Amino acid sequence: MAPITNDPVREVRSLGRFTYVRNRPPAYAERALVFLTSGGRPQTYLPSQQPTRGELVTSNFRTLYEVEMGIQHMALEHRLPSVGDAAFFSAETDLTWRVVDPARIVERQVRDVRALVEPRLLSRMRQESRQFPIEGSASAEAAVMRSLAAEPLAVDEGLEIRCEVRISLDEEALQQLASLRSLDYGKQRTVSEHELTRLVTTNEQEIMEDRSTFFARLLAQGEMERWGLHLHQNPGDIPLAISSIRDDDREASANQIRIIERLLDKGVIEDHMMEDAARAALEGVKERLTDAGHGRTRKQPIYREQLERGPSDQDDRTDTGEQR
Repeated sequence: MAPITNDPVREVRSLGRFTYVRNRPPAYAERALVFLTSGGRPQTYLPSQQPTRGELVTSNFRTLYEVEMGIQHMALEHRLPSVGDAAFFSAETDLTWRVVDPARIVERQVRDVRALVEPRLLSRMRQESRQFPIEGSASAEAAVMRSLAAEPLAVDEGLEIRCEVRISLDEEALQQLASLRSLDYGKQRTVSEHELTRLVTTNEQEIMEDRSTFFARLLAQGEMERWGLHLHQNPGDIPLAISSIRDDDREASANQIRIIERLLDKGVIEDHMMEDAARAALEGVKERLTDAGHGRTRKQPIYREQLERGPSDQDDRTDTGEQR
C-alpha cells in the first residue's frame, strides 16, 4: 500500500519489553517520538530530546510513532459559488501545515491532513464567496482570507495551518461576464448615439431658427439698412451696392414718370388736380435737393455718366414727360 503523501506519522513500530535494552531508538532532526504505554498513555520526545535507557526499560512502552514536524505544502483547487449560485469562482489555495502537538496527532489518529483540512477549508470559502457577485472576485478573496485568519482550521488536532488563496473567475464565468459586459457596452453605446443624434437635431433646429429670425428681421428692415448690414459683413461690395442703389432709384423714378404719362394720356387728371401734381413735384424736387445736401443724391452721378456715354432712351422718355 502506497504511503499517504500528507500523513504526519512517518513510522509506527510495535515494541517489546526489552526492544531498546541494547539499542536506542532512531533520532531525526524534524521528527518527534511519541511512545504509547500499555495503558495507552502517550509520552512525547521532541527532536531535541531523547529518552534515557532507564525510561525505555521501565516505562513499558508498547508502540512508537515517529511524527513529522517539518513544514509541509499542498496545492488545492476548488470552484466556489457566487451569490445566487449563478456562476462560480476559481480558487487556488497554497496551503502549508506543520505539527505543533505530536501527542494530539497520535491521540486523534490523524493520518491524512488533506482529508482532515480540505472539507473545512472548502466549507469556509464557500460560505464567504456566496456573499459576492461574480464580478466581485477581489472582494470575495479578501473575505475568505479574513475568515481563515480569524479561526484556525485544525488547532484541536495539533496542526498549524496557513493558507494563501487566489480567487478568480472560471472559464464559464468569464464568458458569462464578458457577455454581460458586451450587453452593457451596447446599451451605453446606444444611449450615447441617441444623445448625440438628439444634440445634432437640436443644434440644427436652433441654427434654422436663428437663420429664420435673422432673415425675417432683415426683410423687415428698409433698403438702406439691409445694404448697411451687408456692407458691414462684406466691405468689398461697396461699388456693387452703390451701383445697385442707383439702378433702383432710376427705375423707381422712371416708373413714377410712366404712371403720370398714362394718367395724362387717359385724361384722368383734371386741371384743378394739376395744382396738386405740381405741388407734389415741387416737394419731390425739395427732397432731391435735401438728399443732395446730405450726399445722398443719385441724379448728379448719373448725369455725369450720361455726359460720357450719351443720353439713354429712358432719359429721353423722362425729358419728354417733363415737357408735357
